[in-house]
Amino acid sequence: MIVSARKLFAAHGFAGASIAAIARELGLTKQALLHHFGSKEALYALAVEQTADEVLHLLFDAMEDDRPPEDQLEAFFARYLAQMQFDADPARLLGRELIDAVTTGGEATRPQDGGAFVTLLESLVATVQATERWQGAGVQGALAVTTQLLGAAALIYTGSATLTGVFGPAATQGARDQSVQIYAALVSGALRH
Repeated sequence: MIVSARKLFAAHGFAGASIAAIARELGLTKQALLHHFGSKEALYALAVEQTADEVLHLLFDAMEDDRPPEDQLEAFFARYLAQMQFDADPARLLGRELIDAVTTGGEATRPQDGGAFVTLLESLVATVQATERWQGAGVQGALAVTTQLLGAAALIYTGSATLTGVFGPAATQGARDQSVQIYAALVSGALRH
């Protein structure tokens, strides 16, 4: 159920994914969907939470071995990129969560403290800060590296429809095939001296 909602939220964002469309996708009535989840906001929060938790597990799996943080991050980003080759919706939804901040009174609301999304971001930033290259850069430098690497990983997969429309399917698939090696070099270059 959440996977279907995630797909719609990833494709259309919070504002663009209607309760009616989500209910239709799930084969439910709007009333049944709202009865089960309470609100569109609660369903969206659950979709983001579960998605971030899945990605967080990729990071924690990469951190299980007693290896330098550079190696842990390289392993995480390789797994993250591999996951996107089969399903870009998690990266698309998390990207939307970063970009489409809900505003209240002109200020963006902060994602729920203690949630998987915040834990994922904080864990990535902390691991980047633990690398030899970024130890002295503070949160700002590590955050810049983290967001750049997350964005670079996602763009070729989340933008495939547009790229296919502009360059055709063969060129887009070729670019996707080459992106694994290019991205590995990018990650290594960003994390190591």
